[in-house]
Amino acid sequence: MTMQLIYSTASPYARTARIVVRELSLLNQVEEVFQHPFENPELLITANPLCKVPCLVVDGNGLFDSQVICEYLDSLAGDKLFAEISKNWQLKTLYSLTRGILDSCVAWQQDKMRDQSQRSEFWQQRFISSIERGLEHFAGRLDELPKGFSALHINLVTALEYLSFRHSEYQWQQKHPQLIDWYQKYKSRTSITDTAPE
Repeated sequence: MTMQLIYSTASPYARTARIVVRELSLLNQVEEVFQHPFENPELLITANPLCKVPCLVVDGNGLFDSQVICEYLDSLAGDKLFAEISKNWQLKTLYSLTRGILDSCVAWQQDKMRDQSQRSEFWQQRFISSIERGLEHFAGRLDELPKGFSALHINLVTALEYLSFRHSEYQWQQKHPQLIDWYQKYKSRTSITDTAPE
């Protein structure tokens, strides 16, 4: 079985998939292929009609989005990253919260990329408020997260580092100091440092 993971270095969604590949020791089975989705590359469009990253091409067929890819790769490796989450509705909900925080972070960045006259102060504040509430929710429930390093951890670390990368003015460390010690435990993992956004 041949697998190609199409990604871009700035996408937090693609980063979660790349972290999973490393955490599951699948680098020898998954070829990572950089593509810029805004350039509408043929390889990406053929595999994913939405022309979004990440996309995992397995024997010529595309799998997307990031959650589908991560769960698929985890199934190949014996369900190491989703096992606890899949059995617990509260953990599933927290996992969905990490995805929602990522969505708000990306939507905020997309609005910031518009011309000044087209930016929406209303929507930017909506995105920021959802991020603040989401992180505050996590700050009070860190002891409920699965032991070890799960898909939930991956998404939350990715969201925090994407905030630092694209929204440094937000200063999540000052707004949510409870998350700092938690983050420090994971930031130096090889899978995290090897996939740092560019």
